[in-house]
Amino acid sequence: MKQARIKNVVRNVKSVAYHLFSVLVLGLFYMGCDDSISTVGIGIQPDTDKISIFDETFTISARTIKLDSIYAKTESGFLGEFYDPSYGTIKSGFACQFYPSIGFSTIDSIVDNKIDSVRLEIFYSSYKGDSLAPMELTAYPVVKPLEKHYYTNVDPATFCDMQNPYTKYAYTARNLTISDSILLVNGYQRWLSVPLPTRIGQDYFDGVKNNQYQTLDDFFDFFKGIYISTTFGSGSMLAVESSQISIYYTREHVLRNADDTEDSTAYIPMRAAWAVTKEVIQLNSFKNTNDAFLLEDNPDKVYIKSPAGVFTELTIPVQEIIQRIGKKKFSSIKLSLSAYQNESWDYTMQYPGGGVISASNNAKMLLIEPDSMKNFFEKQNVADNLTSFSTAFNFSTFTYDFSNIANVVQNAIEKAPDKDLKLLLVPILTTYTAQQSYYENSEIEYLSSHYLFPSGVALKKGEDNLKIRVIATDLKINDDR
Repeated sequence: MKQARIKNVVRNVKSVAYHLFSVLVLGLFYMGCDDSISTVGIGIQPDTDKISIFDETFTISARTIKLDSIYAKTESGFLGEFYDPSYGTIKSGFACQFYPSIGFSTIDSIVDNKIDSVRLEIFYSSYKGDSLAPMELTAYPVVKPLEKHYYTNVDPATFCDMQNPYTKYAYTARNLTISDSILLVNGYQRWLSVPLPTRIGQDYFDGVKNNQYQTLDDFFDFFKGIYISTTFGSGSMLAVESSQISIYYTREHVLRNADDTEDSTAYIPMRAAWAVTKEVIQLNSFKNTNDAFLLEDNPDKVYIKSPAGVFTELTIPVQEIIQRIGKKKFSSIKLSLSAYQNESWDYTMQYPGGGVISASNNAKMLLIEPDSMKNFFEKQNVADNLTSFSTAFNFSTFTYDFSNIANVVQNAIEKAPDKDLKLLLVPILTTYTAQQSYYENSEIEYLSSHYLFPSGVALKKGEDNLKIRVIATDLKINDDR
């Protein structure tokens, strides 16, 4: 009995040793492998213990598809109309709720209990197109509560009074009335100040004075929001960072002399404000025209265009992988997609997934299964490298490089080995926070949304360009020792 236990212990020690040895050999293989290797067996192992490594290349297929809509809720709004000869026309407007973030100061001292003026202030960090193209925006009242989950094909007429707009306002993307020095101090590149009916602010003031707004829902019942769209002009699109409604009024302030007796009265201009914040809803609507050619079968190109919902669908040949390799453990599956350079003109579209956008946002390309998209965007998930993957555009090589998508392929083989795997390439905007440590600085992404600024790219198609490299292992150890 004692000898049997000793034999079992020895056998287990040998088994552990062989596993450790196999891992070490596999690591050395990865360090020294090259693209010419097809199927590798490690010859120095005992004949009864084998670790086989398979390195195969497979051709994938691709086509351009267009979704009827994409999830519209984002942190930013887009306003304008823009034409690109390679990708067609995009027109955008946005609707938003407001949060009453700044109230009235000393409400009983407001002169004559009257509001002086109300303005919609739109701040934008950048724009696309001709800075001097004449444009006109129209602001409409939202008359039905905005729902949390809206898609870009929503008809604004379903929640707005399109027949009775609040105001119309002419503008250019480059506001020549604002000096560069003021822009630098303000911290934004540009802003628009659009007059709204004074009655909006007056009704709000009267309600505050009468304690009508006990909750946020009470405020939303009073003011449901604004929808803003362009009604004239084409040539520019604004990337709106934030919007607010400012309510201007005048407050009396009694000045006192050295004896602390009333001396005179001063009249001080003041402001109350409603802001678009993360607590409220903001959504975008888009119209795309002149882009039907993107969906035509092209032997050389497939397209991605935002915010049109024009994506590239990839098909991974799961059945062929099983036939050639079998249901092995996939260590690495590398995918690299080459892009054409965009045509050069004054307002050339940017490449989707182009990297850093701001101090807290990156533009990336998402790789995800079609059935997972709805949940991914409505929950504002981030790529987990298990079912979804993201990468930035490589401007040096003009490629989108996904270093390892083995997890999603492995899962597809286990769940549906008789079906090829469909994956979509979708431009996204990620929001991150910077994390610093003694050794390094890193970025922790915590939410994603569709990338809605105009962008487009054509990917190279054909067998020479659409390939994946699959590395798999098959470990067999004889424990009968």
